[in-house]
Amino acid sequence: MGNYTYKNPMISHEKVIDRRKITPMHYHDEHELYYLINGKMTYYVEDKIYHMKKGDFIFIPKEVRHKTDSEDCMVSERMLVTITDDIFDDKTRFVLDELGRRKIIYIPQNSLYEIEELFHKLEQEYCKEDNYKTEMIKLYSLEILIQLCRLKRGETEKLSDSDKIMISVAEYIGENFSQNLSLKSLSGHFAMSESHLSRKFKKVMGMGINEYITSVRIKHAEKLLHEKTYRLIEISEKCGFNDSNYFSSVFKSIKGVTPYKYLQGLKN
Repeated sequence: MGNYTYKNPMISHEKVIDRRKITPMHYHDEHELYYLINGKMTYYVEDKIYHMKKGDFIFIPKEVRHKTDSEDCMVSERMLVTITDDIFDDKTRFVLDELGRRKIIYIPQNSLYEIEELFHKLEQEYCKEDNYKTEMIKLYSLEILIQLCRLKRGETEKLSDSDKIMISVAEYIGENFSQNLSLKSLSGHFAMSESHLSRKFKKVMGMGINEYITSVRIKHAEKLLHEKTYRLIEISEKCGFNDSNYFSSVFKSIKGVTPYKYLQGLKN
């Protein structure tokens, strides 16, 4: 059973009980700040893996692919805040770079109450209806991000050697998605059996190799569509799809519309 204690398009507070919490690979036009209040969570960000514990934060810049999986943790609680670019000016834009580099943000236990109090004030503002609401939301959101920059402490993410190899596979896919990638070609390149690679990659990265390859290709296709420079058949080839009809079918299954209709929507 899962329940939201509070939710709207810009902020949500969710507590999950007696079930595994999974979100598929996705990305947004806005930045996200995720605060794990209780439980454990594995965060997959592009080709990296982060293991979060109670009291950790993670900042996801806009247009960055990510997914979450609580795995064997059946009780979790988190807050998620959507951050739009309009809260920053030239003097505060450094915050984006600072938090984007760090990914997981560790805060000393005795400082958590300061951040939690700001989250509480932010929640309260979303419930208000007056002429000051919008600006107060921007101010509290920016204050939270600045305080995270001020209070963060270093901690090294520890991964096993076999996990690191799977990350190398993901990085290789990200650099070569336009090529004819397959489980067979990847297993040959990394000198391991197809069955081992398939099983280990899914365990570490939270999805199968083919699904991962497709997610990388479709994100790049969407980027090229926004550039409005290439024909659809050229985009299909640049993203590793040998058949433009297959490209259109896969794109529609993920984005809900064909590449052509997606492009027409960008022109309107």
